[in-house]
Amino acid sequence: MLLTEEQTKYYLTDMINHYGEKENKAESLSWTRSEAEYKKKAFEDMRIVLFGDDCNENKRTEIT
Repeated sequence: MLLTEEQTKYYLTDMINHYGEKENKAESLSWTRSEAEYKKKAFEDMRIVLFGDDCNENKRTEIT
């Protein structure tokens, strides 16, 4: 089953928020925090690649 664009954006945003919360709840230098931080960054990067914007709805501009 393929997801629509809207469903994909919702999923990516949901995962960014999930790992952001997990990162904030983890101890300051624990493995869990580091893992959550990298997973959150990966979902943010996917959103930028697919839609050209970040989770704050800031549109990416072309570099000339």
